[in-house]
Order: sequence, then structure tokens, then C-alpha cells
Amino acid sequence: MNSLKQELVMAKYLSILVYRSVPSLLAVAIGAVLLNGCSLAPAPLTQQERQSQIGSDQVKLFQQQEPVTGPLSLYQAMSRALKYNLDHRVKMMERAVAEGQATLARFDLLPDVVASAGYRSRDNFNASNSRSISTGRQSLETSTSQDRSRFMGDLSLRWNILDFGVSYFRAQQEGNKALVTAESRRKVSHNLMKDVRSAYWRALSAQRMTTRIQPVLAEAQHALALAEQAEAEKLRSPLDALRYRKSLLEIVRRLEGLLEQQQMAKSELAGLINLPPNQDFKLADDSVNPWPQVVKPQLGIDKMGDLALQLRPELRQEMYQTRIGSAEVKKAMLRLLPGVEVQLGGNYDSNSYLLNQSWGEIGTQISKNLFELLSAPQAIATAETQESLAHSRRLAAHMAILTQVHLAQQQLALADKQYQRSSELDDVNQKIHHHVLNSELTEAMSSVERIRVSVDSVLSELQRRQAYAESQDALGKLYVSLGFDPLPATMADDSVDTLANAIEAIDQEWNQGHYPVQATDDPQPENTSEAATGAGKS
Repeated sequence: MNSLKQELVMAKYLSILVYRSVPSLLAVAIGAVLLNGCSLAPAPLTQQERQSQIGSDQVKLFQQQEPVTGPLSLYQAMSRALKYNLDHRVKMMERAVAEGQATLARFDLLPDVVASAGYRSRDNFNASNSRSISTGRQSLETSTSQDRSRFMGDLSLRWNILDFGVSYFRAQQEGNKALVTAESRRKVSHNLMKDVRSAYWRALSAQRMTTRIQPVLAEAQHALALAEQAEAEKLRSPLDALRYRKSLLEIVRRLEGLLEQQQMAKSELAGLINLPPNQDFKLADDSVNPWPQVVKPQLGIDKMGDLALQLRPELRQEMYQTRIGSAEVKKAMLRLLPGVEVQLGGNYDSNSYLLNQSWGEIGTQISKNLFELLSAPQAIATAETQESLAHSRRLAAHMAILTQVHLAQQQLALADKQYQRSSELDDVNQKIHHHVLNSELTEAMSSVERIRVSVDSVLSELQRRQAYAESQDALGKLYVSLGFDPLPATMADDSVDTLANAIEAIDQEWNQGHYPVQATDDPQPENTSEAATGAGKS
């Protein structure tokens, strides 16, 4: 009994101490929050942090890339672009994130299983007495039915049918969003192959033409130096000397412009295949077949339109968006229903006064936020409008794809015709250049006239090569408009050479008239789609 009194006295003093210290503890807590609030203000990056991040990024830009050990072919350039181009890598990572979100959304379908445990103690007993309602007198002496300190725990399963329905449609939406990102990755790979094809042939033209332009440019610069010397020595009349220099300067400026313009194509190709800007590389030049034939797809325009509608990623994206909009309408309608929750659980309480310290319970509950009924018509109308927008965008994409196929087919035909005319003109100019420089007229011609003849031959050859590069670019645009995938469904490994061989094999199949009937990202038998996307991993 004495020990009980001592405990009550100690508890009383402790409660007084806590009561008196609450204001000071509250002040300390507020001060700590204010101080921490000051530290939450964002601080600008320091120069050292920026420099450190830039240096780290520059190292990571070109890590884990196979080195360029020889001249690059077209298909090796395409392979390196698919593996190392950073925009393509970003799209692959976005797809991986979207697939992860879709997987996480499926877990929302499961019921909630909540486990909790805790300890509770108080400084005095939870005691009470009773008073008679009729007489107003105390009917029982003060008593308690609860220990001062006790342990509690419970494990409960809760399942809300309404939340399950909403989560079901949300999981469908996340799955469709993952498919949208897969089509986005396809679209980037298509455009990347088109850009590489165009830049490669322009860069190869620059590599070939450099050997033609440089001798003519050196001759023109030498003639310009002689003209400046003749003007300084007054060997010609001032007006004739100035006109002569003007003609030579125009030729030099034109040749230098052509040389710089050609070199820019090589820099563009280096950026597409993720090579350092200062790294020099050469392109494979097939001397046996320097001008591969541009094979136009042997398909009718209606057949090409049907293929494009089946394969184009943009139209598939809009179809998936239509699914997402339809699921949003169902979610909005489902929220009109009341929530039905089923609960099943087990409990434990160490309170020694309890007859049963552990017990199980089951229950159901129906609940509904009545204010949601006010906003439900607007929510449903908004969801239906979004669904209608998805339908309209799908129809617009349908029409745009058909138009793009027609335009791409016409551009390829026009580019092919321009190339044929440029080839004929180049043949004539080369014959003129040969006859003029090897005839007796050469001695009678001035240096400016001889240089002009050489420049004309260089320009005609350059125009021919540019027309060929434009034909290749038009072919790439047609492949993009049709939605042709450059990647195979499966590969042995993801090395540059293996991927290049696979891309070349697919390109040869297209040249032979064997066209795809489905995209490589279509649902495949197990593990084959993963092998196709794995080609882009570094």
C-alpha cells in the first residue's frame, strides 16, 4: 500500500513538471522548425558544383561505347545511333519507367493488410466511479479496468470494392500508357534512322568531294596570290587587275563555302551516333559500287496507306489514348456508387483486466461522400469530352498518315528524277572539262577560265552527289511514313556489328519487296520483344 502511495506522489510531481515544461518545450520546437525552415530555401549551385557535374557528365557521355576501329558503313552508323544516341536512350528509359508504373498499379488491386503494434503508458490509473441517475449519489467506489502500461497489436485486412474497381481501370490506363511510351520509342528510332541515312550520304559525299575540291581550291589560291603580286608590281592596268582578283576571290569563296558545308554533314553524323565532336573518323567508301541503287518500294499507294495505318506509332498511340479516355469515363461513373468495405482482423491487448486479451473481428461498412454526387455529372462530362478528343485526334492522325505517305512517295519520285537529271548534267560537264583541258585551247585560256572550268566540273559532281543524298533522304522519309521498323524481333547479342548486320538484312529485305506486317514491339512469344529492345542497351 505504501509503495502505491509513493508511486502516486511521484506521478503527481512528474505531471506537474511536464505541465510546467510544456511552454518551454513548445518554444524550443517552434524555434527548431523556424531554423529548419530557413535551411529549406533552395541554394544556387556553386561554380565548383557546376564544374564537377559537367566534368562527370562529360565522362559519362561516351562511357561503355565500342571504339570506332575502322571506316563506318551506313549500317554500322545506324547501329551506333540505336545503341548510343542519347535521345533514343531517354525514350528507352521512359518506357522502362512507364512499365514499372504499370506493374505498381496492379498492386493497388490487392486488399489492404495493415499490421500495427504499440506500447501505451500513463502516469496514473485510468480510474473512474459511477453516479446514480435517479438519486445523484455515487453508486460504486472508484475503480479501474485498465493497466497503466500495456502492449497492443492488430492485423487487419480491409478491402474496399469501390477502390478495387477504380484501381482496376487505373491499372488498365497505366498499362496503356506504357504501350504509348513503347510507340514513342519506335517513333524516335524511325526518325533516327532517317536522319542517319541522310547525314551519312551527305558526309560520304563530303569525304569524296574533299579530294576534288582541295586541288582546285589550291590552284585558285595560288592564282590569287600571283594576281596580288602582279597588282602590286603594276604589271596590269589597275582596273583589269581588280577585276581579275574579284573573279578569283569569288571562286575561292565559293569553293571554301562548299568545303565547309560538306564538313558540317560529318559533324551532324557524329552527333547522331554519339561520337565526341573532336574525334576524327572515316566512312566506308565502296569503290566497286559507290552509288547503290535507291530501290523504291514496289507497292501501290493504297497498299502503302494500309501498311502505314497498321504500323505507324502515331496512330497506335492515339488508339491507346482512346482506351485511356474510355477507362476514365468508367472511373467517373464508378465513383457514383457507395464504397463497400469489408474488414477482417485479429487484435491483441496485454491489459490484464480483460477476459479475452486476443480476439478476432469481422465487419462491413457502406460509405459515400454525398458531395461527390454534386460534382459527378461534371466529372463524367469532362471524361466523355476527353474520350471524344481522343477519337478526334485518332481520326486526325489517320488522315495525316495517309497524307504523309502520299507526300513521301511523291518526294521520292521527284528526288529520283532530279538525281537522273543531275547525273546526265554531270556526265556532260565532265566530258566538257576533259575536252577543254586536254585540247589546244588550254594554252589560250586564262588561269581564271581554266579554274572556272574545273569549278564547274566540281559543282556538277557535287550536285549529283547531293541529289543522290536527297534521294536517300526521301527513301528514309518514305520508310518513316510507312512505319517500317529497322530492328529485328530477336538477336544473338547487342554488339555494334551484330546489330549492323541485322539492320542491313532488314534493309535488303525491304529492297527485295519483303515488307513487315507488324511492328517489332508488337506482343511476341515470350522474351522475343525484350531481345529486340535490348539492342539499344549499352
